[in-house]
Amino acid sequence: MKRWMGLFLAVLMISANHTAAQSGSQSPSLKVVCSVLATDITLAVHLPEGDKVATMGSSPVKLKTGQRYTLSISKEGYTPYKNCFTADWDGLKEKSVVMEKGIGPGTTKTWVVDLENSVAMDFEPIPIGSFMMGSNDGEEDEQPVHRVSFSRPFWMARTEVTNQQYGQYKKPEKVLKRKGVPMPTGATDPVCGISWNDATGFCKWLTKKERRDGRLPEGYEYTLPTEAEWEYACRAGSTTEYAGRIDTMGWFNKNSSDKANPVGLKNPNAWGLHDMHGNVWEWCADQWYATYDNAPTDGSQRGLANNEYKVDGSQMKESGHSYRLHNSGYRVVRGGSWHYSARACRSANRYYHTPDYKLNYLGFRPILIWNPPQLRLEVTDRLPKK
Repeated sequence: MKRWMGLFLAVLMISANHTAAQSGSQSPSLKVVCSVLATDITLAVHLPEGDKVATMGSSPVKLKTGQRYTLSISKEGYTPYKNCFTADWDGLKEKSVVMEKGIGPGTTKTWVVDLENSVAMDFEPIPIGSFMMGSNDGEEDEQPVHRVSFSRPFWMARTEVTNQQYGQYKKPEKVLKRKGVPMPTGATDPVCGISWNDATGFCKWLTKKERRDGRLPEGYEYTLPTEAEWEYACRAGSTTEYAGRIDTMGWFNKNSSDKANPVGLKNPNAWGLHDMHGNVWEWCADQWYATYDNAPTDGSQRGLANNEYKVDGSQMKESGHSYRLHNSGYRVVRGGSWHYSARACRSANRYYHTPDYKLNYLGFRPILIWNPPQLRLEVTDRLPKK
């Protein structure tokens, strides 16, 4: 029996319609005692129309006799707890849970993912903080400059995903630099010719694989970064156009030899990330918006609004200008590439493509983030019908 320190009592009131109970019996209820402070404790009731989930409150858990439930407890750095049960008792039952130090990544340590065939991916910790997103010296779509704050850390891949890493998911497609001349296909070259759909598919595959292999707790997932997460990680605390000298940190049209180059050869930024400037454009999760008007300030993904920006059709024909507007059919790319000028590789620069677009300068890098579902169910007692 383990000796517990700092026990934390977390309870929730959740109820549903009750069936008639035998005379003298009490409806089942539940108390949960956990050995770790500040855990996320949820209770799901399994109904024919679908599961309903509620967070823990401050009163005993009141249940329905014979109903199936799932109790879930999680905290970063601990092995998650999950237990399915039937409320088949009378009166109050107490459940004691010991959270074991486990498989959640530490917030200040590199997170290493072992793929197949001795292939690994390193993810660097991105600290909690805030920054000013955008630029007053760039393009119109980089404005207005606004503060974005992050309340939870995340981890970003140290480099762009390589041919070798992507090959554990599926074989990279053959991509041409120009007619008859293929792009580099070395193990450490960044995989390119990748669509947004391909990149999100890789992230979903990696999440599923790591959970199946018992290395990733519930609530964590691999995903594409939001625009805000990408720029915050790219800047790494810097406020200038680049996170250092562009010639020593990035591959662009003046130094790339007209091709993508192996990852990790240039200097990293202050947070240990290589090739954030140049080499290949990197997909972000967000839908495209023409400006930062009404952009979220917590770093979350944009794309929930529809047709936020509408323009007269004549503007689409402006000579020499590809008009940028919000459209759910576009996704953001960041960072510039070997094919573009240094100016396109600035921390604040943005562009976009359709999710199925594949070009020889499009790649990606995932992040790992604690992203549990947002539980907002409110449960109240229901009076029986007379």
